[in-house]
Amino acid sequence: MKILSFGSLNYDYTYEVEHFLAPKKTLAAKSMQRGFGGKGANQSIAFARAGLSVYHAGRVGADGQPFVD
Repeated sequence: MKILSFGSLNYDYTYEVEHFLAPKKTLAAKSMQRGFGGKGANQSIAFARAGLSVYHAGRVGADGQPFVD
């Protein structure tokens, strides 16, 4: 089976902090990670991990070469 998936390609940013904050408070993050995300991309990755042949269609911006690679 071949799957054609349409959807967004975005970077997800994950920040590690010491604790949850109260509203209107700030705290420096201990670390930050950037990874691939977006609803469409996440679905395509799930299909591929399930062993299906996946083709993904989505718009790639100027900073999106890693998605193409």
